[in-house]
Amino acid sequence: MKRLLIILILTAMTAGCTPEGREAAFMDASDISLTWKGSVQVMFNEQTCQLAYNDQRNEYRVYDDKLGDWFVISCSQKPVAEGELITADVSWTGDRTPKSYKGLEFIVRRVSEEGLIWLWNERNKIGIIVKDIV
Repeated sequence: MKRLLIILILTAMTAGCTPEGREAAFMDASDISLTWKGSVQVMFNEQTCQLAYNDQRNEYRVYDDKLGDWFVISCSQKPVAEGELITADVSWTGDRTPKSYKGLEFIVRRVSEEGLIWLWNERNKIGIIVKDIV
């Protein structure tokens, strides 16, 4: 019985480590953020962060007030509909070491009535939630 309990606990703990679990965990999130390989890299905090959107470049930016944590995603087009595929360049601070990818394909997984947009890149396991502030 004890062995069964340990197996169940370990199974539950590792369920989020699978690629499917990473996307599922990302889809359960509801905060403006950037997640990479199942780990939140940057999360928007209304008291300490700023949001920006440049409609000429289709670029979303999230910065904390100290400019220590940030992410930028420049999209080929404004993401508006679920299932839409877009290409984007993305960069962020991560674990204080900036990371950057160019020409990634993102799928729009969800768009909420509040203007939140869930973008998912399967290959690199990058999930980004932005807000349409225009």
